[in-house]
Amino acid sequence: MFRFVLAATGALAIAAPAVAQQNPAEPLQRQQFIAQMDAEFQRLDGDGNGMIVPAEIANSQRAAAQAQALRQNQAIFEQLDTDRNGTLTPQEFARLVNVDAVPVDPTPLMNQFDSDKDGIITLVEYRIATQANFDRIDTDRDGIATEVEMRAAGIIK
Repeated sequence: MFRFVLAATGALAIAAPAVAQQNPAEPLQRQQFIAQMDAEFQRLDGDGNGMIVPAEIANSQRAAAQAQALRQNQAIFEQLDTDRNGTLTPQEFARLVNVDAVPVDPTPLMNQFDSDKDGIITLVEYRIATQANFDRIDTDRDGIATEVEMRAAGIIK
């Protein structure tokens, strides 16, 4: 985390990490502060030519964002890797999904299969509906849904 300081020009500057981690109860000497700011300048001056251009600032910000993202990703990975073997199993990886965020609605299936509308789908109701669907596809009624029939029904392309 960086602490912001007001530079002599009145512009807002980002203090070096060493300043940010300094104990606020301890005094900070001017010479120490300047040394830390010089180190920050050198860090921002990507090509080391003594001048900072917007592209160098952007590159520094990208690098900092990437480093932060890697730290966050590592923390998430460690939380997911429950067996601590350095590899995520499909089951561990699946914990990323918030199953409560996925909408569920039994209504379409209930409407399709619960023919007597009693709120229960019996095996008989299920078979009647699924067999009717098969019979709709099996247009020659030979008990086999061929590729041609499935294409005609729009099941395969």
